[in-house]
Amino acid sequence: MSITSKRELFDRELRKLYHAEIEILDLHSDLAAAAASDEVTAIFGAHEGDTVEQIDRIEAIFATLDMETREQGSPIMEGLIAEKDQFVLEIEDDELRDLDVINIGMINERLEVTLLDRLILLADELGLPAPTVTNLEANREEARSALARMQQYLEERRVT
Repeated sequence: MSITSKRELFDRELRKLYHAEIEILDLHSDLAAAAASDEVTAIFGAHEGDTVEQIDRIEAIFATLDMETREQGSPIMEGLIAEKDQFVLEIEDDELRDLDVINIGMINERLEVTLLDRLILLADELGLPAPTVTNLEANREEARSALARMQQYLEERRVT
């Protein structure tokens, strides 16, 4: 399908974000399980509830816009999952494995923020209903917060 309008682009990106959030539930669970330390496990465990709320907000956007609730895969997200599957469990050193797990989590959150930035811009330009932008902004804030927790973990490792 060829994209010929901002609205079609918005719809595609919303479906990609929805797919990413559903995948993130499993990704975070897998990263928590692969983590060596309780601290890294907790970082991903704490974000699970946020991810469920983010999925609920995206589903609300679909309803607000009278769109079919469906996912659209993304090669970027599939690559991130493949990265986790291929490399995380190869690392035997606990500290290095935690760093790799955090790195994959940070890539994921940055991807999510980027998708949300694009969607917010398009929603504003299209004049979509206010709940659409509000829900996207709430999701972006939670993604930024998760990213900040991961960055803080890395900073604390650098200091010690």
